[in-house]
Amino acid sequence: MNRKLSARLLPWLFVAPALLILGLVVAAPSVGTLAMSLTDWDGFAAPRFIGLDNFARLLRDPLFYSALFNNLKWLLIFCTVPTAFSLLLAIVISRITRFQLLYRVGFFLPQVCSTVVTAKIWTWIYNPYYGINPILESWGIPNPPLWIGDPNYALYAVAAVDGWRYWGFLMILFLTALHQTDRSLEEAAQIDGAGRWRIYTSIIIPQLRPTIVLILMLTMIWSFAAFDYVYVMTGGGPGHATELIATYMYKEALQNQAPGYASAIALALAVLSGIIIAAFGILRKRGWEM
Repeated sequence: MNRKLSARLLPWLFVAPALLILGLVVAAPSVGTLAMSLTDWDGFAAPRFIGLDNFARLLRDPLFYSALFNNLKWLLIFCTVPTAFSLLLAIVISRITRFQLLYRVGFFLPQVCSTVVTAKIWTWIYNPYYGINPILESWGIPNPPLWIGDPNYALYAVAAVDGWRYWGFLMILFLTALHQTDRSLEEAAQIDGAGRWRIYTSIIIPQLRPTIVLILMLTMIWSFAAFDYVYVMTGGGPGHATELIATYMYKEALQNQAPGYASAIALALAVLSGIIIAAFGILRKRGWEM
């Protein structure tokens, strides 16, 4: 009996530290956020229980829907431009035989740079007086846009900066996957007379499908949690043109002193991320390789 009991308890003893950390770091804050979302609290006075009023307010909040729409545009941009560019970049670099490591480091370097520093540098680049606009005008391009000062361009300008930082990370993932592809299939296709384009579309890309699906899932989740570049470069402006769910939640929690409502926004963000994960789980059960 003692041996059987020890055999059952021993695995739990090994995972107990991880479960304890998971409970303190994930479970406890999640329960606290759920509890706070049911209250009206300004951060100073005692919380007042209001039930689901914060969620009812969320469904009527036009700024939340505006931030959600901006997040969807952000998601669409990051699921296409950085992914396609990093895949193309990885294919090109994988064919380079000399100084390949130098190219890898050069394109990956923005990923390890400080977010705040790079965001401030790009803010100066976008400055209409001493940034890129005077250079464009000297090249004969009249009246260049204000970039982060124009509501029509601001979100895309900030997304371009974040994409510039992001595609180096995706390139490394694609390079790792390319080195694991079956080169014998590529050689057989060349012997059969297949062109380079046909080899990429019919041989190489299908082998990268698990990596592509993983990148799309991570990109979708991270797109809903995007915060840093928008906060540093525009603060959600001009006129909420770059407001994302994360920046709106931050403003409600700290600037408007409504942590209860901000907790409701956080739960809505968690639900959106959960829907994405569930969708990919369903696709995997239906036979998608992941």
